[in-house]
Amino acid sequence: MSGFIGCNKSQKSELLTASVREALNSPTTLSIADEIESAEYIPLEVTNNDASLIDGVVDFAITNKYIYVLVDKQPRIVLFDRKGHFLRTFLHQGQGPNDFRGMIGFIQADEANNRFYVIGDKIGVYTLEGEFIEDFPINYPIIYARYLGKGRIGAVSIPFMPFQEGGFGIGIFREDGEAIMTKNDFYSQLVPQEDSGFTFGVISSPSDCDKQSVLFKTASNDTIFRLTSDTIQPALVTKLGNSNEEIIRGLNIRDIKKLPADGDVFVTDIFETPRYYYLRMMLNGKYFVASVEKQNGLTLVEQCDIPDTKVSNLADFNIQLGLVGTKGYKQFPIWGRVLGNNLVQVVTPYELEMFKEQTKIVIPQELQTKNADANPMFIIYKLVN
Repeated sequence: MSGFIGCNKSQKSELLTASVREALNSPTTLSIADEIESAEYIPLEVTNNDASLIDGVVDFAITNKYIYVLVDKQPRIVLFDRKGHFLRTFLHQGQGPNDFRGMIGFIQADEANNRFYVIGDKIGVYTLEGEFIEDFPINYPIIYARYLGKGRIGAVSIPFMPFQEGGFGIGIFREDGEAIMTKNDFYSQLVPQEDSGFTFGVISSPSDCDKQSVLFKTASNDTIFRLTSDTIQPALVTKLGNSNEEIIRGLNIRDIKKLPADGDVFVTDIFETPRYYYLRMMLNGKYFVASVEKQNGLTLVEQCDIPDTKVSNLADFNIQLGLVGTKGYKQFPIWGRVLGNNLVQVVTPYELEMFKEQTKIVIPQELQTKNADANPMFIIYKLVN
């Protein structure tokens, strides 16, 4: 099997492998600073208009002109300029004449084609300014979807649906809903095939590195897959060394366990740069991050510095878990999403206050604030080409 190696278009005879379990034995600090050219700090403005208040960032999109924020409560998309000035509500989720009639799960901006995608139980297509263009149906039960270009949608099947009864697994679909290709052969001898499907162990991360794609992993399998407009291919084998219990947790829809057992490594998030894959992971109630060099598979692991609280409480600080990351850049923890040539991180003043009081992080002057209830702040790191 040939491995698709991240942003590098070359192929190798063996699939890129990361010795994550081995690297956990020698924690260090990741060298992410080598990939960062500069940092831009953007606090989102709060005005006397209540629509400017952001209570939890579910998803976001960024262009050279705008920052779009999908809000947690009273679901809506709020529009800011690139300096963080509030402009207006871009779109409401609701039943009004100009509302998005359905659930809003994800948002995506395609600056090159002046398109903005609102993805939920259908796909709404708008201009970047908010002019409605058209809707596309989603004719399959999904937990995640992303537009991949060429009129193709990458999607992940909803959990707890057996593969043998319509759970397509991961797939690429046309805009009209017709399947181009799917993959649902995530089976193991440990689980009866009739009970096999996705569970709580599924993660999907968008990646704009080189071209639009989705990185996907399930807890039942060590392989990270990449979905593009044309292919579904393995990108990286993580060698987590997990137990049979974790394989069952990620695959058996009749044996539901939300969290991994002690000793098992659960990858919770992924992003990539031109040179590295970055993994965020949980192990024994603690967070770790790993970097995997695409050229040779060299893997380093760093333990995250987090407040003394249950892992489940961290989302109260910030749904994005923005400060659960690597301190390899000026002692300030980084985690985010790569959009184009930028690594985008979201932090909240309340989160900053908690981490400042209970950890050893260094908060940049640009993020200092006395108002713990202020809007989230965006940090945009320009990556070295």
